[in-house]
Amino acid sequence: MVSMEPEKVISIPIRELSHLKILLAGWYSFLKENYDQKQIDQNEFKDALRSNVVYNIDQDQVEVLLAGKETLLQNFRKSLS
Repeated sequence: MVSMEPEKVISIPIRELSHLKILLAGWYSFLKENYDQKQIDQNEFKDALRSNVVYNIDQDQVEVLLAGKETLLQNFRKSLS
């Protein structure tokens, strides 16, 4: 029986657009590595690539919303540290 881990979303504030490119490249690399190691399947890989970018007009700040299973997102945060 496969346990369905719920999807989560993390919000990462971005100060400069160049940082957005670096973050998205890192997210892709992280996902590709997990896919290649069979830790995520093709659908999870494809779904996680759909990252929303939001502009917060009040704070004049861009935020990236990354979605995925909680363990995947936690591992990504650890890889950033």
